[in-house]
Amino acid sequence: MTRMRIVLVIFTVTACLIFTIFLRTSASRMFNRYRQASVEQKELLQKLWQQQLRLECLVNPAGLPNLKAPTDNEQEAQ
Repeated sequence: MTRMRIVLVIFTVTACLIFTIFLRTSASRMFNRYRQASVEQKELLQKLWQQQLRLECLVNPAGLPNLKAPTDNEQEAQ
């Protein structure tokens, strides 16, 4: 092989390795952004449900089930 071919092969292999590293970091960044957006969406949905329950409680308090905290006697019986 001539010296030029060896330089070309080394350059091509190096370029492929650099491109592979670039793709991996890009994929990792995109995955992290996706997960972050997914978590934010779930948090917003949970806040929306809480606001909806508060509004329903203000509009019609009798429509919601009457929840009470368990007493010590009830906890011992279970």
